[in-house]
Amino acid sequence: QLDQKLALYQQRLATAGPVDVMIVGSSRALRGVDPVALKRELAAMGYENLSIFNFGINGATAQVVDLVIRQVLTPDQLPKLILWADGARAFNSGRDDVTYNAIVASPGYRELISQRQQATDSVTSSAEAGGENEVVAAQATGSLPNSYAAMDQWISDQVGGFSAVYGDRERLKDWLQNRLRAISSLAEQGLLPQEQLDAPMPEGSTIDFDGFLPLSVRFNPATYYQTYARVSGRYDGDYDGFRLDGQQAEAFFSLLRFTQAQKIPIVFVNTPLTDAYLDDYRQTAEAEFLRYMLTLSTTEAGFIFRDLGQTWPQRYDYFSDPSHLNRYGAYQVSNRLAQDPLIAWPRVSLPPSP
Repeated sequence: QLDQKLALYQQRLATAGPVDVMIVGSSRALRGVDPVALKRELAAMGYENLSIFNFGINGATAQVVDLVIRQVLTPDQLPKLILWADGARAFNSGRDDVTYNAIVASPGYRELISQRQQATDSVTSSAEAGGENEVVAAQATGSLPNSYAAMDQWISDQVGGFSAVYGDRERLKDWLQNRLRAISSLAEQGLLPQEQLDAPMPEGSTIDFDGFLPLSVRFNPATYYQTYARVSGRYDGDYDGFRLDGQQAEAFFSLLRFTQAQKIPIVFVNTPLTDAYLDDYRQTAEAEFLRYMLTLSTTEAGFIFRDLGQTWPQRYDYFSDPSHLNRYGAYQVSNRLAQDPLIAWPRVSLPPSP
């Protein structure tokens, strides 16, 4: 799914440049914040013409978000504000980080590191010789190659030249979605390497042009648990060995130092969960996480924490499953965030009138 998001974001960069607001996080971000709804409500609040993209990735942890912002994207591709929508499990250093480990073990990631090291060495040699090499310097900060995640290599290969042929946004949107559906179909048939797949998306779902996954299904506990087992938090791999110190915290602070230097604020939103999900074990972990984030929000510059975790514990019609919002819940969250007086949304500077 990382490559799908890169293909979509590369197209956005080619047509409109970097976005003003980037939504990051796991599937809770992917399904839980609607860029269109957020943009519409922000415009009503006086923040007009903001560009917003959802870079949520299934299974993303703090390590994955740090990798995307600091290594995959280049400084000129970064947003003005990062909206991180997730929860405690993204910061759990006690569990195996399957998504991050798969990315750093991939050929594409190794290629990226190798290219940057070679480019850095070349730039250093040129500087010592008194020369300049702008092409190599540009490569030194290049983004993750389109060869990452072979499952949709061909999308990335074609998307760059597509806008030159098809200028219409809707036709481009249809083209991309058809190909993403094809990828999902191949995954379901087992024709793609399993180690390159994130957690599967619900059947028939499609990520839209803004990176958002709108789901219409409504969570009904009475019928849901006839199909899916009720898993206690004690046996939930996401909460396995729950602890907040470790590699996830290190990644978070590395990201925070970077965004502080770049003057990019981070707004972390603890997204809503149902009471069907929040058993005693998960409640304990979530309470520890809440204290942790509230403390950081008082000590770290450029970091805001907003807690919506237990906003709608029994509004099941806002959820697609016990721990993920559907499109109706995402709409409500997006409106709440736009109206939040503590979030300093960026403003677009309009060119002066002639």
